[in-house]
Amino acid sequence: MTRHRLSGRLPALLWLLVVLSGCAYLGWRVQAGLPLRTDLLALLPREEQDPTLQRANEAVSRALGRRVIALVGAADRGTARGAATTLAADLGATGLVAAVNEGMDPARLRAMGALYFPHRHGLLSDPDRAALLAGRGEDLALRALSQLFGVGGMADAGLLRNDPFLLLPSFLTGLPFPLSRLTLDDGMLSVTEGATSWVLVGATLSREPFDLDVQDRVVGAFDASVAALTAAHPGLQVKRLGAIFFAQAGSSTAIAEATLLSMLELGGTVLLILVVFRRVGPLLHNVLALGVGIAMGFTAGLLLFGELHVAALLFGTSLIGVAVDYGLHYSSGLFDDRTATPKDRLDHVRPAIVLGLATTLIGYATLALAPFPGLRQIAVFSAAGLLASFLTVVLWLPLLDRGTTVRHGAGMLRAAERLWRFWEIPRLRRLRLGMLVALALAGVAGMARLQVDDDVRRLQAISPALTRQQEEIQRLIGATTAQQFLLVRAAADEQALQKEEALAGRLAGLVRDGAIAGYQSPAAFVPSAARQRDNAALVRTALEEPFLDGYRAQTGLPDAVRSTDAAPPAPLAVPDAVGTVPLLGDLVLGPGLHAVTLQGLTNPAAVRAALAGVEGVQLVDPAADFSALLGKYRERALLLVAVSALLMVGPLAWRYGWRRVGWIMLPPLAAVTLAPALVALTGQSITFFHVMALILILAIGVDYAVFCAEAGAGRQPVTLLAVWLATLTTLLSFGLLVVSRAAAVHGFGLTMLFGITLAFLLAPLAARRSARTRCVNCSITNESV
Repeated sequence: MTRHRLSGRLPALLWLLVVLSGCAYLGWRVQAGLPLRTDLLALLPREEQDPTLQRANEAVSRALGRRVIALVGAADRGTARGAATTLAADLGATGLVAAVNEGMDPARLRAMGALYFPHRHGLLSDPDRAALLAGRGEDLALRALSQLFGVGGMADAGLLRNDPFLLLPSFLTGLPFPLSRLTLDDGMLSVTEGATSWVLVGATLSREPFDLDVQDRVVGAFDASVAALTAAHPGLQVKRLGAIFFAQAGSSTAIAEATLLSMLELGGTVLLILVVFRRVGPLLHNVLALGVGIAMGFTAGLLLFGELHVAALLFGTSLIGVAVDYGLHYSSGLFDDRTATPKDRLDHVRPAIVLGLATTLIGYATLALAPFPGLRQIAVFSAAGLLASFLTVVLWLPLLDRGTTVRHGAGMLRAAERLWRFWEIPRLRRLRLGMLVALALAGVAGMARLQVDDDVRRLQAISPALTRQQEEIQRLIGATTAQQFLLVRAAADEQALQKEEALAGRLAGLVRDGAIAGYQSPAAFVPSAARQRDNAALVRTALEEPFLDGYRAQTGLPDAVRSTDAAPPAPLAVPDAVGTVPLLGDLVLGPGLHAVTLQGLTNPAAVRAALAGVEGVQLVDPAADFSALLGKYRERALLLVAVSALLMVGPLAWRYGWRRVGWIMLPPLAAVTLAPALVALTGQSITFFHVMALILILAIGVDYAVFCAEAGAGRQPVTLLAVWLATLTTLLSFGLLVVSRAAAVHGFGLTMLFGITLAFLLAPLAARRSARTRCVNCSITNESV
């Protein structure tokens, strides 16, 4: 007997060692700083079929994501400039900003002039080149004279001697910098609107904006600086723009929602257990199983992935409603005189919770098959947590349980039994038929209204205040933050530049047609070597030879330099300019790999049509591409639901036989079918996340059906009370997600709310055959499980 007791305690001790080790690891990771991701796109799969496209996408997204823009406005110009200087200094003091107002300081501008000056004869703005090609070189000569002798002429004698027709200033003025409405005012980019002077503060982060620590420090410093400035200068306005501000607002909302939902779920579960059992013991047992499950879920996620997404945290907290099911089913044995001892309670519930765990794990395993990193984290978190809760119930609760049969539950048992009687009593047949017809009609109506929407931009809660500030900043500075671009691929930079120059005519046509508002191309900053040589020849033949002598006589500059007076330097190359010319580094993604960013894209189809037949150039629209990817995986997720259902048939057939599988699968399959139809009736479109909820509805619905199928005639009230409690805790967890502001989370929660409710209402149908034949276990004993 002693040896038997020791052998029974040994697995419990081993599990205790595992749990303590996991908690120690989790505590160490939390102390070191829990790594949480907040980037929505981190939930989505990588484009494995085209690594170059993926690399380019990441590079452009990283460059845009790390930019921080602020506009400081005041009625007094000096106040706005002083406040902008202070804000820039406060951002720099965080140590997380690589550059503030980079490219706008006089030193940087002088460096850019020094870079271009030796190559000035090969650099022409698009209008100047067009004029020379059209034989209108005299127009450029007259323009130079007007700049020299006109009112406010600022031409320098040294510049005139080396660039007599002022082609380099024209080239520099025509560079496609995106801040079209801003002007350089004493070293600071500014714009005046009405009585307000606005000064730009631009910064580049040195780390990812989706790191929570970066968000806290940078946004915290920004807010503190703005608060101090507005307190010192009443009427001062500060508008902000940048991915870090949207990410911080989103992560704050997600964490706040996760905290609130966890409190509501845990509080509701605790209250429910206390009301039902009126004892502290079942509460402590279930809290223990739940706590171990959540801790092991975190541990498994961090061990496998090294980090967790806030979406996994939000969804993972919903594990509360599922992990507590096993403890509730065990504790419900307190209402049955036939399970008076802990061993009896475990022996009776073990077959059902083993089979329920197996089918639920199949659901989560199917979820893990989806190539979405965030969903894999959720699947691992939940599966590990459920397994840990199961082991805690099986190995620890019988050793800790000192409870005896309760005597107060007659009323609850009668109430729970009413659902079972609803499906069994012959006189309620018409009512049952009416309910089924109503559900069928609702399903048909919902399916008729069902629409899909895979737009990734609608999956997160965007701060309306930040959106308004973004629109206002874009209007004031004359630029957009769109991530659409053309990806240009070639063997080397020279070939890529030539492709971009060939595209210029098509892009100009798109601008005229309103398909795009503008574009920035590397070739606009550094023409190809072939174009530079052609420009130099064009300047010599169409401008200098016919007009330079007359220009010398009119200006009195006989020593004005010809382009042929000295050996031409080697053409300006992309690597020479990347570190000096602002924006160019964001457009050159690698040797022969360039991006042409598009401003104000309104007609992607027109852009694709204009690019038809152009080899090595493609339109990249990350939001549209991710939306298409979501649509593709939404269809695959439906296949995963079918695969999950088929995988569940095996263990169910082994337990109950093939003839009973249909009755057991009927409730969860009906819930899976009707849930999206009911969602459609609310006016929502179906997304990938609605479909992923169906996998969990299937798994949990099968769980409920199995418990009902395992119930003998005398245990139906106790079993249904346990299923009722499990349903309430599940709705407290998943159902509460419906209050989330994030569309993906809200849709997931609404689908779960409908599906779990239907699975509970239909669950007694799984025992329909057993009630007639009294062959619940199909000659398979509990010991065989």
